[in-house]
Amino acid sequence: MVEDRGAHLRKVPFVKLKDQAKGEHVEVGGRRGTISTILLPLPSGGVQVVIQGFLKHRFLPGSSVALDGFYRYPDETIAPMSKEDFWDFD
Repeated sequence: MVEDRGAHLRKVPFVKLKDQAKGEHVEVGGRRGTISTILLPLPSGGVQVVIQGFLKHRFLPGSSVALDGFYRYPDETIAPMSKEDFWDFD
């Protein structure tokens, strides 16, 4: 689900990304979770887009996390996030 939302957001024009920040509750196989779309402005005028999903474990306490994200710039270019870029989100 997180990767699907990331793929969708990569197709959204830069000027419309600001309207995409949201959070939602989901259920997968009886497990509850959340998916959040986080938009952070960059000094360059671009935006960092992070899709963050948490899904509660079935039998143990805690949650699993899934992340996707990228950098988007006003000229419509996209740059990937490195593994280290995700560390603040898990």
